[in-house]
Amino acid sequence: MDWKSAFTRARRGLREERRLYLVAVSSLSVAFLCLAVALLFMQNLGALGERWGQSNHLSVYLADNASDTDVAQLRVVLEALPEVEQVQSVSSEQARAEFIAQSTMGEELSTLPADVFPASLEIEVASGTPVQRLESLSQRLGSFGSVAEVETYSSFFERLHSLLSAGRGLAMGLALLVSLCVLAVVGNTIRLAVARRTREIEVMKLCGATDSFVRRPFVLEGAFQGSMSAFLALLLLSAAFLVLRERADDMLTALMGMRLLFLSPLAMLGLLFGGALAGAVGSALSLRRYLVV
Repeated sequence: MDWKSAFTRARRGLREERRLYLVAVSSLSVAFLCLAVALLFMQNLGALGERWGQSNHLSVYLADNASDTDVAQLRVVLEALPEVEQVQSVSSEQARAEFIAQSTMGEELSTLPADVFPASLEIEVASGTPVQRLESLSQRLGSFGSVAEVETYSSFFERLHSLLSAGRGLAMGLALLVSLCVLAVVGNTIRLAVARRTREIEVMKLCGATDSFVRRPFVLEGAFQGSMSAFLALLLLSAAFLVLRERADDMLTALMGMRLLFLSPLAMLGLLFGGALAGAVGSALSLRRYLVV
């Protein structure tokens, strides 16, 4: 019964203070939108790292003096390894054609000779192959006289993982900052609402109402502000995502071979629940000094 009464009084308070709460929700929506954008960026960056990290691709660049016999022998050795799934030969002419086709400066680069682009063996390694195994394979391949260089892309993945770690730290810091903003804005808003209902609170306390009975509707109002702010931020992000997705998909597919992903259901629920929790806590903290009559 107490909770039913609390919901009724909270609904009445939201209706009476709708202008005050509208300003608070509008301000907090901007903060939640920034957090949602950061989470969206992190999710797509993580998907990119997972996709590229599982490709297990090696590029073996051949020496200029490598003969066809040496290359054929090297390919036979590679194909016999259990962790190697596929070996593809790329000539200098093919490497040049692919580079020009993928570059936006095709006309300027068309005069470059094929000798500028080394021939290579592109190796696809079985998924789940340990990193140590790839490094060992790279070292063994480097000992062949027909091999000029072996590219494992490990440095790129290390930079990508570092970027992911930094992004996660930034997202956590932003989440903390948003939580503090919610606590401050909701707390000040509830204080103003309490100040306008001081006589009502005094009457209830004089009639024997407990602190929890007085507190509950305000806590519900604070939770509503936080969750509604997060909800509006998700709506704005969804609208922007739908408008920009087609262009972004074309670019990402061409450059990185993946499509743009939206926030997962778990992330959206976490944002809504986190907003409601922060609003409820901010409201409860702001009421401590106002419940003594």
